[in-house]
Amino acid sequence: MNKIIMLSGAALLAVAGAALAQPPGGPDGPRRDRDADVTRAQVIERTDQRFARLDANNDGRFTLEEGRQQREQRRSQRMDRMFARLDLDRNGSITREEMSQARTQHQARRGERRAGGPGGPGMRHRRPDGPGGPGGPGMRGQRLFGEQGFVTREQFRERALARFDRADADRNGIVTAAERQAVRAQRRERRGERRQRPS
Repeated sequence: MNKIIMLSGAALLAVAGAALAQPPGGPDGPRRDRDADVTRAQVIERTDQRFARLDANNDGRFTLEEGRQQREQRRSQRMDRMFARLDLDRNGSITREEMSQARTQHQARRGERRAGGPGGPGMRHRRPDGPGGPGGPGMRGQRLFGEQGFVTREQFRERALARFDRADADRNGIVTAAERQAVRAQRRERRGERRQRPS
C-alpha cells in the first residue's frame, strides 16, 4: 500500500491552494511584466503565439473540444504538481505529517498575504479552468466559441486588438502602465456596481 494514498480530492485541494502556489511563470515561461508598455505589434505576436498553443491540430480553429481537452490536461498536470509538492519524501504516498506540514505552510503564507507580504493584497487569482474558462460551459466559453463552436485565428486576434484599442486611450498604438491601471480601475468599478444591483 505504498503507492498513492490519496486523501479525498477536496482535502488535497484545500491544503494545496496558496501554500503550493506556483512560482512566477508557468508552462509558457516567465510571466511578462504586467505594467510594461505594450504595442499593437506585440499584441498580435503574443496572440498568434497563444492561438498556436490552443489550436492543437493546427487547422486554424480553436474548438470547444480542444478547449475541453486542454482544460482536462491542465487539471491533471496541476494535480500531479500538487501531489509532488505534498509528497515531501518522494515515496509515492502522502502521510498525515506531510499534510500537516503543508497546512502549516499554507496558513503561514496566508498570513503573509494578509499582512501585505509576498503575493499580498492585489494579487490576482486567475481561473483559467473555471466554468467560464476556455472549454468551459459558462458565459466566457460561450462568448469565445459562439454558436459555431470554434474561433479562428483572425477572430482571436481581432478580439485581442479590440481590447487593446479600448485601453489605448490616447490612440498612439501603445498601451502604457497608466492606461492599463485605468482599465483595471474601470473593471473594478463595474464589478462593484453589479454587486450592488438588487437581484
